[in-house]
Amino acid sequence: MIPYKLPEEKATILHYVKLLNDDTTKAIIERDELRNKEEAIHLANFFWKMVNASNNEDKVSGDNSEYILEKIIITFMTYFRSSGYENEWEEVSDNN
Repeated sequence: MIPYKLPEEKATILHYVKLLNDDTTKAIIERDELRNKEEAIHLANFFWKMVNASNNEDKVSGDNSEYILEKIIITFMTYFRSSGYENEWEEVSDNN
């Protein structure tokens, strides 16, 4: 189970799932777990796509998504580590 600290984390992820039209991430978030290495890599890549999309949205809206993105990255790092996908997270993060 993904250990969200704030309900806004999941809501923010689902906002970007819709914006980025990402059915794979939607299924992972709704299921609340990763099933394999491929999903782990996909979700890690999604996080960085979400960061880029939020930067673009923030420029237009004048909002600042930094706080919620920091919460999400901590949640994801904790979850990837506890579920055995820390290497996948690190590989993707090192390339972004």
